[in-house]
Amino acid sequence: MDISWVLFTVGVCLIFGKIGNEIMWRFGFPSVFGEILIGIIFGNLLFFGIVDSSHLTLHENDIFDFLSTVGIMFLLFISGLEIDIHRLKKTENISIVAAVLGAVFPLIFGYISLSYFGYTAKESIVGGVILTATSIGITARLLMDLKVLKTDVGAAAISASILDDFLGLILLILAVGSGSLLGLISEITVFFIITGYFGWKLIKKYLIFAEKFHIEKTVLSFTIALMFLFSFLSESWFEVAIEGAFMAGLILSKTSEGKTLAKEIKSIGNSFLIPLFFIYTGARLNLTAFLNHEALILATIFIIVGVFTKFVGWGLGAKIMGKWDLKKSIQLASASVPRAEIALINLMIAVSAGVILEENISKFIAATLIFVTFSIVITPPLLKKVFE
Repeated sequence: MDISWVLFTVGVCLIFGKIGNEIMWRFGFPSVFGEILIGIIFGNLLFFGIVDSSHLTLHENDIFDFLSTVGIMFLLFISGLEIDIHRLKKTENISIVAAVLGAVFPLIFGYISLSYFGYTAKESIVGGVILTATSIGITARLLMDLKVLKTDVGAAAISASILDDFLGLILLILAVGSGSLLGLISEITVFFIITGYFGWKLIKKYLIFAEKFHIEKTVLSFTIALMFLFSFLSESWFEVAIEGAFMAGLILSKTSEGKTLAKEIKSIGNSFLIPLFFIYTGARLNLTAFLNHEALILATIFIIVGVFTKFVGWGLGAKIMGKWDLKKSIQLASASVPRAEIALINLMIAVSAGVILEENISKFIAATLIFVTFSIVITPPLLKKVFE
């Protein structure tokens, strides 16, 4: 790999990503859509052979993959910093019920739909699992753009998305028959004890220790280090680093230091790493997926079942547990629509485990990409409408 072309790719992506942000903003869309659109354009320049992949290093590149992962970690870290703990506690029952209903409904109806179209029992379960996990990154970014992350709806949406991921992992282990369900539950418990309880109790001492140093930006370095360490735990145990990043931000949000440093952390994330994640997400969509007839049928099932059942699950959870009015319930339900990285991760785990038949792998990949793209495209105008 020629490192010079990686540097070129990062530079070009940052420039065009911000241009895309500006264009979308001028047309009244959330700016994140511009970065995703630039990613789709760049990615398909490679897929169609117009540009050599050694010159625009967006595909199968470990460095760019790592930078995009750090980008979504920063996004969730910032989300955690901006969440009001008291508001989060106030909406925790809504989040739990919404997450459970938002996982059970897509799983059941996904299974029934795929079984009807002749897919095997395990393939049908995997299809249902793919539909369960909301994209925390996209939901968080859109709520930030709309300036509603700090509301009851924003807090409930982020915490429900976090729970979605854990429920999806448990369901996936049941579906593919690999790994220990008891072991996963134990790891989740230990993770929350370490990051939640001990982190909550010891965070002030950690920051006081950092403040004893006389070197510039030491406290900022220590807070970012905490994000990486928590992400290490969640990546090691669940293969999703973002949960640890969110927990680090949430714990720091109760401190004055965390509030003070939020602006600097946003500067690092929004100017450099976060745009790379959304461009990388868009670059994974091969537009030729829209030419596969069977994949289009499967994608249609994913879109209808995935969007509707998730919407109903989250909206019902808000209505039952929060006794929210119809408008707030619809706002929360709308935040459940986007799917991205976790849907693709769940699919790849199922493919690696051999659960999906060889002749159906390409259909599942294409259908999931179409479903993800549709959900990403429809969410910005939908959220903008329901929050007006």
